[in-house]
Amino acid sequence: MKYDLSNFYKDLKLKFNKSNGKEVILFLMEEFSKTISLKDERAIIAVGNELASFLRVKGQTDFAYKIYKVIQKLVLDSYGFISKDYASLLINISNCDIVAKNYDMAIKNLNETENILKQLEDTKYLMASVYNNRSQAYRAKNMLDLAQEDIENALKIIENEEKIAVSKINLAEILILKKKFGKALVNANEAIFYYEKNKLRIPHLANAYATAANIYYNNKEYYTSIYYYEKALEVFDETVGKGSVRDILVKNLNQAKKQRDMS
Repeated sequence: MKYDLSNFYKDLKLKFNKSNGKEVILFLMEEFSKTISLKDERAIIAVGNELASFLRVKGQTDFAYKIYKVIQKLVLDSYGFISKDYASLLINISNCDIVAKNYDMAIKNLNETENILKQLEDTKYLMASVYNNRSQAYRAKNMLDLAQEDIENALKIIENEEKIAVSKINLAEILILKKKFGKALVNANEAIFYYEKNKLRIPHLANAYATAANIYYNNKEYYTSIYYYEKALEVFDETVGKGSVRDILVKNLNQAKKQRDMS
């Protein structure tokens, strides 16, 4: 008996739109257990990727790494090293590396992914993800020119509007570090406009709000900064819930309130 992946993705989309983070994680864990019981390797890989990705967003990287270790062997056995499936998995693992602050490992995995994709055809979508993720790792290591180069390369080849919005957020974060706050705000607002226009209450919208909040904070516009931090927390609580990322948002919000009261 095969696991029904089509229904899984429909149910997952509904969970993201209408449920809180705790309900989403319980749903993913239950479905992952079902795939293992059915010994459906294709489903184990697909659902396992979704579960690990959500754990990564919540900052639970140790648990996410364990799941990736399980599915990595299955992907290699099923699709081989030079494959889009393995490249996609390495991209997901690099996301986890970045959250876990293993930036050198993230860059290593993404360089390996880039080399794999160069040997395959029709890889624009995946190559854009490589550029996006590696840009985040470079940014964390304060290698800002390389970070900006990668994100601009991503924007040249991305066709999907939602992925463009993600790249705009990442570019805004780089421009903040370069103290180009005006250009950063343009990119953050473009991402926010896309998510709000399409009524997408997803973690990326929380990231876009938080990025705008960071810009206003750096411009010493503390009231507006607080407004956007609170909007980011509202979306994050709806979609993800408790975790290290939320803790950072709360810390930044409290700091903005402190600066407001002192000014």
